[in-house]
Amino acid sequence: MPVKHYDIPNQARFLTYSCFDRLPLFNTPDIRNLYLHEIAKQSVRLTFDVIAYVIMPEHIHMIVVPRDGRVGPVLRGLKQGFARRMLRRMTDEGDPVQAKLVGPHGKPSFWMRGGGHDRNLRSDHDIREKIGYIHQNPVRRGLVDRALDWKWSSAGDYAGGVGVVRVRKGW
Repeated sequence: MPVKHYDIPNQARFLTYSCFDRLPLFNTPDIRNLYLHEIAKQSVRLTFDVIAYVIMPEHIHMIVVPRDGRVGPVLRGLKQGFARRMLRRMTDEGDPVQAKLVGPHGKPSFWMRGGGHDRNLRSDHDIREKIGYIHQNPVRRGLVDRALDWKWSSAGDYAGGVGVVRVRKGW
């Protein structure tokens, strides 16, 4: 049975989506930086606000606010083009990891099947709670000692910095 989405204009959505077979495809700063630029580009193109994000080695957490409420176009925009470019890059570079990315239909797949996890956040309290969860993810995983030390997260924006992705704060 398909998951029901509640597309409510200007409501925050907590998104989690993973790399194929949870492989660490975001294992280099270069790939993580490319995805930061993808988030920045798509947030402008598809008119959604980014409240918080973290790029982990094998998954992404984000809070977004689609102005029209529809999360489907946001996820497609964030995933499809980037996946095509990364798979092409892997082919061009002869990356052996690409052999592990064969989906059920015999085609390469960068992302895990399905849309990932999507939850409507109905209160400022829920938003603040998920922002903390997102920013602490690299710390819980032992990647850094402090959330501010993980460059591929909006934690720095909340500490007064300005990153590649425009972050809407005020929660």
